[in-house]
Amino acid sequence: MENILASVGSNGKNQTSDVTLIQKLLNQNKVPGEVILLKIDGKIGSKTIKRIEAFQRKIIFMVRPDGRVDPNGKTFKKLIIVRVGSKKSNTFTLSAKAINLLKDIEELATKPYDDQTGKEISNWVEGATIGYGHLILKDEWGKYKNGISESQALTLFKTDIQPFSSKVKGVIKTTITQNEFDALVILTFNIGVNGFGTSSVLKLINDPTARTSYLSLEAAWKAWNKSQGKISNGLKNRRQAEWNIYTKNIYKKW
Repeated sequence: MENILASVGSNGKNQTSDVTLIQKLLNQNKVPGEVILLKIDGKIGSKTIKRIEAFQRKIIFMVRPDGRVDPNGKTFKKLIIVRVGSKKSNTFTLSAKAINLLKDIEELATKPYDDQTGKEISNWVEGATIGYGHLILKDEWGKYKNGISESQALTLFKTDIQPFSSKVKGVIKTTITQNEFDALVILTFNIGVNGFGTSSVLKLINDPTARTSYLSLEAAWKAWNKSQGKISNGLKNRRQAEWNIYTKNIYKKW
């Protein structure tokens, strides 16, 4: 486990390596109302001290936040505890909770339907879908036009999810937790491997200081709320559900 050698923050020794670690931990931990990431430069300043105070006040519920993190102190231990269970992304597999939630979100359809209208179809259209959110390619239409069974839908779903899980494993370069991995796969399943691979979400997870057009990871995540150029309430709800998994370990459909 990483540790600091001396105190960081108000009236601390503020050694560069210690400040750098605390800045990284503060960015990794979610504090209500704090959306702008700290610049990780190893330099103590008012923004870092204020973020320590906010963490102490809103996460630890300290009555009198002192704006300082001491080695093995209460604030430091809480910063580390929140990250317990974090590992390299390629060590994870999608959890049963995530699979069940994703099935619930996508909903079972044994007959082909248009994902833009939700209506059953008898001829292929762009957006033709079946099973648990399986997008039917034009050359697959003959295979699925008459429908499938529930067991066939489940088999298809397990096959479909693999490329999205593999994508997350392959491009996330920082350590993450199981719930974070699950949320990222569920997001990728919806926006596509190419969408995720070029997204600001990926950039900010791999490097919290990366320059993007968004003020926070949450803003970048929730920007994926449009269908055919229009904001979709369904996608807004879906993004919030994914964000709840990522930040709160809450697996719940809206």
